[in-house]
Amino acid sequence: MTVADTRHEDAAHKTVTVTVDEEPVSGVPQHTTPNEILRLAGIDPATHYLVRVNGRHRESFKDEGDKDITVHEREKFVSVFTGPTPTS
Repeated sequence: MTVADTRHEDAAHKTVTVTVDEEPVSGVPQHTTPNEILRLAGIDPATHYLVRVNGRHRESFKDEGDKDITVHEREKFVSVFTGPTPTS
């Protein structure tokens, strides 16, 4: 294994801390999926989807929960509930 191979392998296993709904979630693999981020945050991907927040820009992963994405340290996300809304 070369030094470049070792660096690539280290990068493939690197974890970061992101926020989901303003709560820190640590140990998130840098190369992951939106559903995995939700699971690590303790949120059910069957009833939620993830949105990446960057200033005013929003990137929705609705119907793309298994899409491969790269995340970076301190990125911000919000979860969106997709279930029925209770009425009073």
